[in-house]
Amino acid sequence: MRTGVSGDMILGALFDLGLNFDAWKARMEGLGLPGVALGAEKVLKHGISATRFTVSAPDSVHHRGLPEIRSLLAGADLPGRARSRALAVFARLAEAEAAIHGVPVGQVHFHEVGALDAIVDIAGACLGFEMLGVEEFFTTPFTFGTGTVRAAHGLLAVPVPATLALSRGFPSVRTAFPGELCTPTGTALVTALSRPVPAGWAGTLRAHGYGAGRKDLPDIANVLRICLMDAPAGADVGCEVFQVECNLDNMAPEVMAYAVERLFEAGCKDAWQEPIHMKKNRSAVKLCALVEAPDLERTLSVLASETSTGGLRWFPVRRLVAAKGKRSAETRYGKVELKEVRFPGKPPRLTPEYESCRALALAAGVPLQAIYREAASRASALEALDALNAGGGSAG
Repeated sequence: MRTGVSGDMILGALFDLGLNFDAWKARMEGLGLPGVALGAEKVLKHGISATRFTVSAPDSVHHRGLPEIRSLLAGADLPGRARSRALAVFARLAEAEAAIHGVPVGQVHFHEVGALDAIVDIAGACLGFEMLGVEEFFTTPFTFGTGTVRAAHGLLAVPVPATLALSRGFPSVRTAFPGELCTPTGTALVTALSRPVPAGWAGTLRAHGYGAGRKDLPDIANVLRICLMDAPAGADVGCEVFQVECNLDNMAPEVMAYAVERLFEAGCKDAWQEPIHMKKNRSAVKLCALVEAPDLERTLSVLASETSTGGLRWFPVRRLVAAKGKRSAETRYGKVELKEVRFPGKPPRLTPEYESCRALALAAGVPLQAIYREAASRASALEALDALNAGGGSAG
């Protein structure tokens, strides 16, 4: 992030590295945002070709709170993980604003970041990451400028309080570049989804793209570069994670579902429910979550406040995360995406991607299971071909 980060720069970089704008735009229309026009165009920034993403939205004095934004995203036609990631970004923003203004999270009303263009930036970036199959995020240090900017609360020093609070725990550098380089929206996206690049981490570059910033800086291209990389061959053990759990025998299912939503907002990598029997042979549920160390306290806070539990357990766990990729196969209904999973010493495993099968089923007007059966058959054929090629054989 040599010249900072913003939501529109992130989206511009995603389109520049290969995200299909028309397919993305069609999915974004499910948000139902009135009067919003979306665009992307190629520009030159100090000789570097980049993509500039633009949002034209009507002016509004309406300031949205976290519950309103949560309701908006809940009703949107977004993949589940994209929605969870967007909720996590807004939850992180709400926590930062609540700490700055000294009010509870539920009473925070966003100003700039509650506007339509910021909602598009956050939800759109999370949708773009999902469409590109991004599993894990790493970031280089934040770059902050100098001077002041005018916001809803008047003149604020750079970096503005929200950006500064959001960047806590992440490395940053100060520069002499004038103005705001890292916006709260961009900073929230980065810090809610990623972690600093671990020492010695290596990967193979698959694609890269440049997102253009709105302003021109002296002697340097104001662009954000995003690299799409494949993990090293084998698997990534990842950083330390914790499993947090509690037993619940007196919660309504819909309240339980809400608690799971809040767990993902808190940064949990996964959350699930297990049926159990407690004392007096009473049927109950064990609610579990997988979380990295930096988000442990927030996860414990969610479980303590959003469930009826009288106690929590957590313990460190080891995990082996497979290297992941994407393949595709042709079916009679069109091209379908396949998820590729590779563990050390094992052949690749291919499975149909649900959202791709769902889109084909809706477009062709056929049952989803018909699409899924043919996609699974194509996946099996590709696995067999991979095994044949790996063994040095040939098809006679």
